[in-house]
Formats: sequence, C-alpha cells, structure tokens
Amino acid sequence: MNFDDVFNAQNTSGISPEKLAFLKAMSARQAGGNAKDMMAALMAASSSAQKQGIAFNEAERDMMLELLLKGLSPEESKKARGMIQMMKKMKK
Repeated sequence: MNFDDVFNAQNTSGISPEKLAFLKAMSARQAGGNAKDMMAALMAASSSAQKQGIAFNEAERDMMLELLLKGLSPEESKKARGMIQMMKKMKK
C-alpha cells in the first residue's frame, strides 16, 4: 500500500506530524490480508497509539480505517465494514 497516494487523496492539513508519522508506520505494517487480520491490526494500532499518548478524532479514525481497508479485497473489505458498523452500534 502506498502511503503517499492514500494521504494525497485525503485532507491531512489539520493532522499533527506525530499522528501522520504514526499512520505512515501503521500503513507500512498492514499489507493486505483479510477482515480478521485488519481488525487485529486496528486493535494493535489503537493500543499502540494509546500507549504513545496519541488520540485520534472521529475523522482521523475514519481515515485510519480507510487506510486499512485499502489493503483488502472487495469481499474482505465488505466483511470488515460490516464488523466496523456493528462495533459502532455497540458503542452507542
């Protein structure tokens, strides 16, 4: 996955350099896989960010999800999106 292509397509002007560096490192570790692997990567990234004192707002989390979803096949992306929606509903 090419980090620069993904972020050139996103509005990253309001994101701190620390957060962008974190997202770039995360994107380098995520290379395809399936929905289950993507969710595990997301959980690991969330834990790592928390340990580093990095907090993402909703728009930044959505960008992170899109970054992770880009490495999945269309079928696996659909599964992952379903899991994400279910998790969001559970939080409400």
